[in-house]
Parts: sequence; C-alpha cells; structure tokens
Amino acid sequence: MARDIGVTPGAELFRAVTTKHYGDGTVETVYEGPYDKPGTARGRVGFWRSHLAKREDGSKAEGYIESCRPVWSRVTDPAPQAGQRTSQESDETGPIASPATRLVAEALRTRRGMHGRHVADLLAEHGHAEEADRVRTEVRARHGHLSGKQALELLSTP
Repeated sequence: MARDIGVTPGAELFRAVTTKHYGDGTVETVYEGPYDKPGTARGRVGFWRSHLAKREDGSKAEGYIESCRPVWSRVTDPAPQAGQRTSQESDETGPIASPATRLVAEALRTRRGMHGRHVADLLAEHGHAEEADRVRTEVRARHGHLSGKQALELLSTP
C-alpha cells in the first residue's frame, strides 16, 4: 500500500517493535511502520499493551521505538510502463503458458465460481487428459477443496 509520509532528504523515520507474549507460551515480534513521528510508533506499542492486557490468559506486550534516516538511491532497472510486458511475460498464467493453462485462464475470466473438478472436466473435454488427471488428483488430495484459481496455479507450476 503506497502512502505519503512526507519523506524528505535527511528525514527521520520511526517504527514500533513490539514483542507479544501470548498466554499459551508463544512469543511473536512484530514491526510496524514506518511513521513520520515517534508518537505514532509509541501509540502502536501502547495499543498492543492495552489490547493483550484485556485478555484473561496472561498475554502481554512490551516494545520500543526505533528510528532511521533512509538513504535513497536510484534503481538502475526501470519498472515497465503500464500495459507493457517484458519479454518473459505472456499473461497472468505464467511466463510460458501452455494451451491448457490458457484455456483455464480464459474460462476463469468468463465464468464465475469454477471449482477444481470443473477445470478438470473442461480440460478433459478439450483433449488435455494429462492436465485433467493432475487436477483431479489434487482435488481428491484436498478432499474436494480446490478452486478454479488454485487449479490454474497448480497447472502453472512445473
């Protein structure tokens, strides 16, 4: 998510470092920020202290604030312009899309609510028996929990 925090050259940025101790014994450290003011970062630590103290399982939080002065440098590889594809890209189906993945990607664009078994049936109808078997095997392995998008991801991976 892009946001404008007014980072000028030489500006100081702040982040909250919070260690959360949960009642079940697990410990987690999270980093939130960057923020342009130390008070905002302190507020995040305070939020987690208060939030976890309300639990009745012994959870607690402790934290501190860190600061930095970022050093910006120009990236030599320019980002592609909107709508422009690199030579490696073809579409959302992956770098080198097979006819089966293109068929499924097109079906997902035009149809709504495709399940993995629908994808397998579509592939079989169009002569892609090997890919259909691969999707059916995955549907069985996931006990029927495979969406059309997940089936496309499966087909896109080698």
